[in-house]
Amino acid sequence: MPTILNTKSIYYNDCNLIAQPTHLDLKSRADIPMSLDRIFVSPMSAVVGKSFIKEATDIGLSVGIHRFCDIATQIEMVKCSTHDNKNTYVSIGLNDWNRVHLLRDYTYNWIIDCANGYMSKQILDVISKLKSEASIRNLIIGNIHSKEGIKIYNSLLKEQFKVYFRVGIACGSACSTSDATGVNRGQITEIIECKEYIDKHKIDNFYLIADGGIKNGNYASKAFGAGADYVMMGGFFSKATEAETHIIKDGTYWGGASKKQQELFGGVKRHSEGKVYKIEDDIVPLKELVKELWGGISSCVSYSGYNTLESFIGNGVFEIKENSLPPKSR
Repeated sequence: MPTILNTKSIYYNDCNLIAQPTHLDLKSRADIPMSLDRIFVSPMSAVVGKSFIKEATDIGLSVGIHRFCDIATQIEMVKCSTHDNKNTYVSIGLNDWNRVHLLRDYTYNWIIDCANGYMSKQILDVISKLKSEASIRNLIIGNIHSKEGIKIYNSLLKEQFKVYFRVGIACGSACSTSDATGVNRGQITEIIECKEYIDKHKIDNFYLIADGGIKNGNYASKAFGAGADYVMMGGFFSKATEAETHIIKDGTYWGGASKKQQELFGGVKRHSEGKVYKIEDDIVPLKELVKELWGGISSCVSYSGYNTLESFIGNGVFEIKENSLPPKSR
């Protein structure tokens, strides 16, 4: 029998954050410490390349290195990162053991790059083998969009290394999974639900990365307020001068499951769940993009009554927009 949940899918654009009074000694948003490591660049081949990694890690962003290249190129990208690679995470697939063997001397931060985080048996098998063959300090898995996605990993990964869940399915600007499959969920709903489960069960080593559909400081702020520890952004950074698409003079942004991505990496083997689009926005240096993004986030933190981003996380006060409310019963 089909199941209809009682929850309502609330997207970023369905709600507003409401400013709150503060008794903190905060004179200006400029006094809020920068936490740029909580802004995570998605491991997208249209964005992440050697030039981008060097600039992004120097600024202080966290960066995911994609696996859509040969191993030597992936190692070169790791070497381009600054600050001892602490903010750089390397992607592997479910069967990338040659890649692991060559990368394990360069990183302890891993991304198991699998769009379906509910394939828990396969992912847990990879984690088990990765633990035996490499050092793990931080591990990113996903994607999920419900507390069930946290629950299936709870007993097996609790109190181990830090585990970061990519929360969000089918919401990315270059993702067509919703159109192809019908799978989707409001980002605010999914973040709050996952956050509540982690807090209720006191899981100290689980963190949330809001992944997909974060196109500006507005949505990033709402993700943090809902309980995301990090925000992952891809399309937003395609507008950076240093993005790989501009290095190769392509000027387009494409999804990881698009036919273009498949053609660039071994040929088309499956249906497409990704889009390709021309970047029409002005192309500006990464530093300028980050300056504007952080300006909006820090201003939101001060409006919300907090003096650090960390203290604001999970404490946003939201109001649902009137046109987003369920229809009244007659």
